[in-house]
Amino acid sequence: MAEKNKKLSVGAYLNCLAAVLGVVGIVAALICSNMTITYRLGNMGTIAVLGVFGICLAILGIVFPSRFGNHDYLGTLSVLGGIAVFTAAFGQILGERILLIAGLFSYDSVNTVGWQVFYVTAVAIAAFIIAAIVLIIGAFLKTVKNQ
Repeated sequence: MAEKNKKLSVGAYLNCLAAVLGVVGIVAALICSNMTITYRLGNMGTIAVLGVFGICLAILGIVFPSRFGNHDYLGTLSVLGGIAVFTAAFGQILGERILLIAGLFSYDSVNTVGWQVFYVTAVAIAAFIIAAIVLIIGAFLKTVKNQ
């Protein structure tokens, strides 16, 4: 196992960071969905499945290059899929929360429960977006060191 860790490069660590951010996004989405019955996410199952699928693809973005070399087709496709899935999870959350956000910033600015839900939602959205950005950056870097 120590030999595998010595072979990993910056791209692999960025993929690990993206997987951790995917977990943070799922947990934050679960928390904001379960804060009150009024602000429950109707598509929480879809968001959770997209998040788990994105995490798996980010991990596969480490496994395939360590077996087949840097910038192989399977590793590249898994990273591209992870970017797409994390972006879709972000879109699902934003689509559910757009009316809450519009209400809070226009006529319902004293809704304290709504603001608390918004803050946790912002963490979930930020985690998924940053995970996608980290995967994009990691796609341009080497995943394993050349020996």
